[in-house]
Amino acid sequence: MGSVHADNLYKGRVKGATLIGVVDSSPEALAAFTKKHGTPAFKELDECLEKLSPDAAVIATPHYSHVPIAIKLLERGVSVLTEKPEAVEIKEAMRLNETARKHPELLFGIVYNQRTNPCYRFAKEIIEGGGIGKIKRVTLIITDWYRSQHYYDMGGWRASWTGEGGGLMINQCVHQLDVLQWLVGLPESVDAEAGTKGRDIFVENEVNVRMRYPGGAEGTFIASAHELKGTNILEIAGDKGKLSVGKYAAKYYKFTPSEEEVNATAKKGYGSAKISRRTRRYGLFRLLRDALYGQQMRVLEGFTKALNGDGSALVADGKEGIKALSFINSVYLSAYTGKAVCCPPDAEEYSECLERMKTDEREGVRSFDR
Repeated sequence: MGSVHADNLYKGRVKGATLIGVVDSSPEALAAFTKKHGTPAFKELDECLEKLSPDAAVIATPHYSHVPIAIKLLERGVSVLTEKPEAVEIKEAMRLNETARKHPELLFGIVYNQRTNPCYRFAKEIIEGGGIGKIKRVTLIITDWYRSQHYYDMGGWRASWTGEGGGLMINQCVHQLDVLQWLVGLPESVDAEAGTKGRDIFVENEVNVRMRYPGGAEGTFIASAHELKGTNILEIAGDKGKLSVGKYAAKYYKFTPSEEEVNATAKKGYGSAKISRRTRRYGLFRLLRDALYGQQMRVLEGFTKALNGDGSALVADGKEGIKALSFINSVYLSAYTGKAVCCPPDAEEYSECLERMKTDEREGVRSFDR
């Protein structure tokens, strides 16, 4: 993603922003980029900051490095847009958020590009407008993240506790989990199972989670990376209506009267209501543009507008990154310990759990197969 962001900036696709330099610890990556673009390139961040004095920086590096790089940038007076996840564990996200609060004059954003999806934005408008009433059920199924053994065999830092901080949850699912909490908030607790199916890796590629929300709503979250024909659907059922949201279309069903009224007035075993439907689609032109330049460019455009004075254009405040991360840490802790866990979890307890999972990996043990 770093090369995609840099390419969009270099080619002037983001109005109001100019690429003045890149930093990469890989000499080969730097050589390839500078050969193509001729942009000043640095192996060390400190040298880049001293020579260029940028207004802002985009972080697109391995997960564990997000926090130290972001803190260094903020403390040097540089606004930050970081790729997801904000951190690997909430203890580190708390540390970064505290640094960001000390620098209110700077912008801190996170690349949660799914918040720009018109289908999810439509769902948020309906929920915030009271269109579905009291939430009764939440179901999120994401099984279209297929990853072969070859994907994992390519090596690097991915798909490991020591290099990435997990598998399916911390990598592929972060965007949808952010959308989930953005729409309905975090659950009070989770009861999770995770496992590794058909792949020679030590992290999970399948999870099943039961969620309990404030107010009594129940939820189910299912994700996998080993189904050839997967599903990606979010359903939110309420007293006054229901939302069914996929990647490219959202359907809203409005109940007249509400379920509560139907139940109170029904004179027979099967109550009924008038159900009207509204649909919001992604849009062909928007889909083609995102295919060409990446949906993430919309976040970069909003970040740039915010830097130039339009604070309302920021797609996601970086400090909100701790929310989806809280869900992820809770799921890992629950799956590892075999018990229900509060969300967010105790930061120190999860930190200790993560260290145990790293030890498992070094000893050749799959943490969730115990």
